[in-house]
Amino acid sequence: MINPKRFILTVMLVSASMGLWHLASASWIVSKAYAATFLIKDAWQETLVNKDVNKPWSWADTWPVAELAIPSVGLSEIVLSGDSGSSLAFGPGLSHAGAALDDAGVTLISGHRDTHFNKLQDININDAIFIKTPDTSRQYKVKDIGVVDSKTFTIDTDNMNYDLVLSTCYPFNSITVGGTERFIVGAVEL
Repeated sequence: MINPKRFILTVMLVSASMGLWHLASASWIVSKAYAATFLIKDAWQETLVNKDVNKPWSWADTWPVAELAIPSVGLSEIVLSGDSGSSLAFGPGLSHAGAALDDAGVTLISGHRDTHFNKLQDININDAIFIKTPDTSRQYKVKDIGVVDSKTFTIDTDNMNYDLVLSTCYPFNSITVGGTERFIVGAVEL
């Protein structure tokens, strides 16, 4: 026969242990993200000095390539190489589908709506965008802002009237993930 007091104590201990495990796991994720911010900033500073690829940690599959600033909305982020999910977890990413930052053509940068590109919801036409690479500093002016459906809209880098496109998921404060809407900012270089 099961002792009710012992059973309740066992359930309480198991529940408390599981709660501590989840709390520790969440703390570990937050700690890694916090540390990554400093490691990415350090790698960017090294990149500015030696103009070479400097990974923020040895096994990273991305590295800082630029600094993006939109003063009117208070956005200042280090842009990482590539826009895979693992890169976007740490910052906005430079898409390899577009032009490199120091080349002619349309440069594509994407970021998560709920973290690094959350402030894009406050951007306006004619706002200034600044991008600093190890070799150049460029200024852009926002020409268009819109919401598109990624199922029907594609960014054609050969036939666009922009030099820079910023993209993030939409709507900004949605609790559902995986939607098809994208918030697009088109800008021209000054």
